[in-house]
Amino acid sequence: MPKALLVLGAAMITLGCAHRSEEESAPEIKRLRFDGTRQLSQGKIKDGIVVTATGWWWPFAEKHYYDPFTWQTDLRRIPKIYEASGFFSARVVGQEVKQVGKSVELSVTIDEGQPTNIESIEVRGLDTLSAQQRNRLLAELPLREGRVFLESQWESAKDLIRERMRNWGYAQVEVEGQAVVRVEQSVASLVIDAHSGPLCSFGAIDVRNGPTPRFPAGLIWEQVRLAIPEGSPFSDLALAEAQKRLFAMGVFLVAKVTAGAADRAASVPIIVDIREAPLHTLRIGAGMKIDQIRDEARMIFDWSNSNFLGGMRKLSLHAEAGWAFIPNVYAVARQDVVAGARNGPIARVGLTFEQPRFLGHPLLREKSTLDVERTLEQAYDALGTRLGTGVVWRPWSSLSLYTTYNLQAYYLNGPAIASVSAAPLTLGCTTQSINCFLWLSYLEETLTWDKRDSALEARNGAFASLALQAGGGPLGGDFTYLRVLPDVRGYITLGHGKVPTFAARLRVGELIHSGGESAVVTRFFAGGGVSMRGFSDRRLSPLLLAPAPTTSATTPVTLSLPIGGNGMVEGNFELRFPLGKNVVLAAFLDFGQVTQGLLGSSDLPTLLWATGFGLRYRTVIGPIRVDFARRLQFGRPPPLYVIDPNTGAVTSTSYAVADDCFGIGGSGRVTPVTDGLCVLHLAIGEDF
Repeated sequence: MPKALLVLGAAMITLGCAHRSEEESAPEIKRLRFDGTRQLSQGKIKDGIVVTATGWWWPFAEKHYYDPFTWQTDLRRIPKIYEASGFFSARVVGQEVKQVGKSVELSVTIDEGQPTNIESIEVRGLDTLSAQQRNRLLAELPLREGRVFLESQWESAKDLIRERMRNWGYAQVEVEGQAVVRVEQSVASLVIDAHSGPLCSFGAIDVRNGPTPRFPAGLIWEQVRLAIPEGSPFSDLALAEAQKRLFAMGVFLVAKVTAGAADRAASVPIIVDIREAPLHTLRIGAGMKIDQIRDEARMIFDWSNSNFLGGMRKLSLHAEAGWAFIPNVYAVARQDVVAGARNGPIARVGLTFEQPRFLGHPLLREKSTLDVERTLEQAYDALGTRLGTGVVWRPWSSLSLYTTYNLQAYYLNGPAIASVSAAPLTLGCTTQSINCFLWLSYLEETLTWDKRDSALEARNGAFASLALQAGGGPLGGDFTYLRVLPDVRGYITLGHGKVPTFAARLRVGELIHSGGESAVVTRFFAGGGVSMRGFSDRRLSPLLLAPAPTTSATTPVTLSLPIGGNGMVEGNFELRFPLGKNVVLAAFLDFGQVTQGLLGSSDLPTLLWATGFGLRYRTVIGPIRVDFARRLQFGRPPPLYVIDPNTGAVTSTSYAVADDCFGIGGSGRVTPVTDGLCVLHLAIGEDF
């Protein structure tokens, strides 16, 4: 037996070498050129054929070899590529395979001809629709007389008619099309026939939950029936809504809702295929964050029970433990006093309990959370805990309202400032101390509307949320305040495949408080990889000049520490270009401002702007993202507060803005705020 395996292995090696030898004996393709291309780019033609040249700009590029059969097949593909773009008279009029040493150069000459325009469009079979539906449908068609006849628009038109009519109740609609192209005249006549069938309605629900289901079929039936009332008109949108509701229950690996065959009464049964997820999950991982002003590493632990005490109750535990370095590991290792090097443990433990069908109502879910965390920031470190309990109301899968009552308690340790009069400005402490205890009691409402096609990497759709916090007063706590934070995002992708996506976001925050200063844990900070990228993490903020944390007897060193503000506006414009299957290039323009007081009309002309580019590499956990941003030199920089060493009074002062890029170039200005104009961000997940 071993001898037989040896012989087989030797044979496989021999065949592999023979195949490689045969491939490499063919000439390498050094160049591929197309002549006569004016209407279509050479890149589009190359994307549609198999033959490709070896890349010359990358020394380790994969080699590509010439095969005559593949080349001839591609020559026949080229006219088809042109036909899809409306050039039905395009043809290959010449081609050359030129031997250059041991390689070849390929060239093709193309006569593109004239584009084929749409001469007439006729849509038949819409008589069953109302006049309003018919006019709306015809207005939405991508086809227009006089335009170039594109294969993609032709297929999209038929798909659109089928989709709209199914969502208007015609479950059995069939759409056929005939395109008559007269190549000599460069015109096309189009006819679309829609066979609507009867107007259908939804009937019974058939739940298929495997041989040994753990969850009652009645709970599944209930969620489906909320989305699809019995006897309601047939609609694919209703089926999709039911499927989203089932996934939102959080206990299924597979939840597929489809339509069965209509009966004689045009009643369509609903088929629900369910595969339950494991009741217990355990995930252990690690995370890292690298920024110009903060490095950190964490271990992450997640555990959940999806049927805690039965009834689909869910108990989740999330724990993180790590170490943070400010501004970075290198500065901490060198004990860099000038950089204000600090480091310490960071941790967070969170426990969440969820109760579906709260008070017996299928649209309500009770959710309670308990969090304990230890944080390390530039201006302070804190030990805090939060207890919250509330109810989630989700009338639709895309709309939810989460109302909670929260208690938060923090012990804050601020910087070694020269005067305790700066403590309220720095931390919001009411005890005039750099170390203080504070607690918050507040109601919070979060309204979320999510119509994105993907939460990880949206290409189309919109998202909006509004978070309101009202604390103090009759609720108690050290602060009476109202915090408002709306967030609006939009995504548009024009076309399919390798086409860019335009994304935009706007956030505006206001913190209205009574008496003294606001609590630092409720203030707004901006800057970082998921914010205004022209600043490092939390650096777009009012700043306080304070001594560096050191016991050295050398000349005192001061640092500019972000202390947050009561007003914020920030936004992002981004264009994302797919470069391949997993690589995306992004160009962006960000803006933002954080103010000490509330936002006013005079703050809008002082917005700070940054532009830059980034790369994303798609993974199963979201895109790995690298962004480079450069701040533009206009707008008003964040205010800087200083402490008078004699009186202890706190006043704001002007300062020069550092105009270098990672310490390179610039005018060499001496300034207490050393943030340069350039910032590099590394993160996992899209910025918005």
